[in-house]
Amino acid sequence: MKWIKKLFGKNENSSEETGLKEINFEDLPAWLDSRSQKISSRVEKDVSGLFRDLDASLLELKESNSRLAEARVEGDFDIRAVKRAKSNRENVTKQVTLLIDKIRVQENRDFKALEGFYRAATQNLNTCLENMNRSFRYTRVVFPEESKEVSESLASVGRVFNALGEVILVNKKEMDAIEAAKSIIKEINELSASIAAGEQELESRNRKIQTLRAEASEASQALKDFKKGAAWQKLQNLEAEFSAAGEKLRKAEAGLNSLILPLSGHLSRIKKLHESGRYTLKPEVKKQLDICLQDPVKADPSFFPELQKVFEDNALDMQTQKKEKALSQVKAAITGFPERKKEYLEALKEFETKKAEIEGFDTGKLVELERKEAELLNRARLLEDDIEDSEKKLAALKEELEKKKESILANASSIDSSVKINF
Repeated sequence: MKWIKKLFGKNENSSEETGLKEINFEDLPAWLDSRSQKISSRVEKDVSGLFRDLDASLLELKESNSRLAEARVEGDFDIRAVKRAKSNRENVTKQVTLLIDKIRVQENRDFKALEGFYRAATQNLNTCLENMNRSFRYTRVVFPEESKEVSESLASVGRVFNALGEVILVNKKEMDAIEAAKSIIKEINELSASIAAGEQELESRNRKIQTLRAEASEASQALKDFKKGAAWQKLQNLEAEFSAAGEKLRKAEAGLNSLILPLSGHLSRIKKLHESGRYTLKPEVKKQLDICLQDPVKADPSFFPELQKVFEDNALDMQTQKKEKALSQVKAAITGFPERKKEYLEALKEFETKKAEIEGFDTGKLVELERKEAELLNRARLLEDDIEDSEKKLAALKEELEKKKESILANASSIDSSVKINF
């Protein structure tokens, strides 16, 4: 029980000057049992005479009930009154017999057993009186003496129960306080055990967090060391080269598009004229025109001389000014597209080469170190969240424990105001 003292804090102050009676918490159950035994002994002594009286009263009740059952009609009564009296006499004697059968003098003199006996017996007595009360009015008329004897016997039984009730009532408050204190002791022990287990679990989790943090630090250092090595430097260089190749490809593609995009409006118009039947394109020219509109970088340089012929064709319905502008743009494409297409293809080839080099680079070590560090840190964070929840639960348990402590102090004080409990 040392951990209970640790939880509450042992008070070493002397109580001699205050006249208090100190009891250690672990000794409290024995003290309560002692108090309970004293009360039970006192009650047993008090009720011994009452149970003798109860035996005598029940015997008298049984005899008076038999006399009522066997009584003869004496006197001049109306036949209907006699018939009613006999019929109701059967109910009276039946109820009394049931009552006698249900009341057995208690062998167990334990306080709770006596209390249970008292409650059941008084309830049976009240039930008997309620069930026979109306019948008594009729039996008294024809069997007055016998009915009176039964009534007096029942009253005698009732007086014994009243006396027993007074004995129980005098001691009930203290006995209830003792039982409540015993129950609270059990709750305190369970709470204390839960708190001790919770604190041990917290210590264990904190140790695990420290271990995980240390392992994560080692993984982080290994990652830093790896990034200082040749493999990491090579990967960095590759990524820089890949980025540069991507930028070069973007510029080359933009250069190609800058020659074709100005023609897109004219190309769309020619396509509509072809589809409407107002102008006919050669199949290969139509195919290249669609490519220019959908993906200009895939256009073939041979398309632009053919496109020039289309613009120069008088059959093409287009304003002269627009034709001249379109011819100027297509001639620029004829001149510049082959070289820019070559630049684009070279940039694309370089980009694909660098991409393949990066994809083929063995990053297993890097990925493993990064994964390990992230996993360790994540496990540590999850444990920290668990610790926060556990600390809240522990705080609630400790608060509840303090309330139980106050409650048992109140119960002990109601038993003996001079008692002081050392937790």
